Amino acid sequence: MPQLPIVQLDNVSVSLGGRRILHGLNWRWWPGECWAVQGANGSGKSTFLRLVAGELAPDPVEGGRRLYGLDGELSHSAIGVREQVAFVSPEQQERYLNIEWVRTAWDVLLTGFHQTDYLYRRLTAEQRAAARAMARELGLASLLRRDVQTLSQGEFRRVLIARALLGKPRVLLLDEFTDGLDPAMRTTLLAAVQRAAAAGTSLLCATHRTDELIPALRRKLVLEAGRVVESGVTQQSSRRGIEGNVKRLTPNAQRSTPGTRLSEAERWTLNAGSSSLPPDSAFLFRLRNASVYLDRVPVLHRVNWEMRSGEHWAITGPNGAGKSTFLKLLLGEQHPAMGGTIERFNEARRHTLWEIRAQVGYVGPDLQTAYREDLTVAQVVASGFFASVGLLDDVTAAQWERVRAVLAQADLGPLAGQNYLRLSYGQRRRVLLARALVHEPKVLLLDEPLDGLDTDSIALMRRELAALGNGQVALIVVAHRPEDLPVLPWQRLALTPRA
Repeated sequence: MPQLPIVQLDNVSVSLGGRRILHGLNWRWWPGECWAVQGANGSGKSTFLRLVAGELAPDPVEGGRRLYGLDGELSHSAIGVREQVAFVSPEQQERYLNIEWVRTAWDVLLTGFHQTDYLYRRLTAEQRAAARAMARELGLASLLRRDVQTLSQGEFRRVLIARALLGKPRVLLLDEFTDGLDPAMRTTLLAAVQRAAAAGTSLLCATHRTDELIPALRRKLVLEAGRVVESGVTQQSSRRGIEGNVKRLTPNAQRSTPGTRLSEAERWTLNAGSSSLPPDSAFLFRLRNASVYLDRVPVLHRVNWEMRSGEHWAITGPNGAGKSTFLKLLLGEQHPAMGGTIERFNEARRHTLWEIRAQVGYVGPDLQTAYREDLTVAQVVASGFFASVGLLDDVTAAQWERVRAVLAQADLGPLAGQNYLRLSYGQRRRVLLARALVHEPKVLLLDEPLDGLDTDSIALMRRELAALGNGQVALIVVAHRPEDLPVLPWQRLALTPRA
């Protein structure tokens, strides 16, 4: 019996919201093949993975045909495909976080056996034992009873990857799946995916990061503006193994001056723990014995820290150390437990949330998840004037002019009238940075701001952040990758998980 392809695309086109995203794709994916899907933000990578997964269909008119060969014969139908295909993506994580009722990490993990959103079937004792073993392997045992809404981005991403691997799927689709993971966990999960490929799982991995190109990814598909511009075998034989691909950083006590070309280790530790500013200079934030609890779990414990005008801080630490919670504390969305204090803007008084937001811009994955309404890119950026999710107030002519200027500066002008929800994950992240800047804040709080961005967008945003930092804007950046930091005189606050 001749071998059938997993998926066969014949002149397939896909449109979203009346706009064609993929154009005339011809492609075959054979069992055992592992593909890297590459391309710039907006090139159609995520849409391509959703098409393969059966979440999207070819256009009904002149959309070509998609065939699946997973069940021994070629079929047009995507029914039943999801049980054989595991899929991990930022959009999947957003979908889970938009579910209103409580779901524990254990609840989510167990659905991996049948790749459903909910657990519809009774599991055997052997399956539950396998789930516990997977949780131990990926360091999830302590998280299983927690509501996924209280997990960090990296912790929840680990849960979703464990879920995908648990059922030993024939086909595994991964979309920028290591974003939000600390270096040690990236190494662990990349190794787990490599083992799955060695055991026979066929991979389709969309990525911008070279350290995600594990040895199994021996084929490459490159998209540009929704069209295939390159397809074939990659030269993998000389590539180092996973452990070599994922760089391990070691502390470095040397300092460098602003504007120099910095090594990765130097960028982490530049001016760490010290400042050339006079001790009586104005402070932006001051924490004293600040603790924060989420769902009665201590996330930050007795933090003492101060940031003064003119400083820039990198917030580092493993997944679950409280980095995102730290930013929410500064932003006024979390508050210190009894016995701790926070002061802002060189004043001892308590500031209102609106006073804080008037001087602070914020970008983070939770904000990206919060935008669910159909808004244009320009409307999303304009909402930064009011620190609202969506437009709740009238925008003045002067404010619209500022929106246009910020979009042009960020090279987003052509997207101004497009539906924000129809953009790629990386494009939406860039739009949120423009939103954070539109009201000209004193401080920018950035939580993994470069996740999901292509190489050119990363370079553009690093240049823009460096220009802001060399001007009048203070930066506080949560980062797992030192190479993402713009060249500035950084200080570092390293957080560790509470035992």
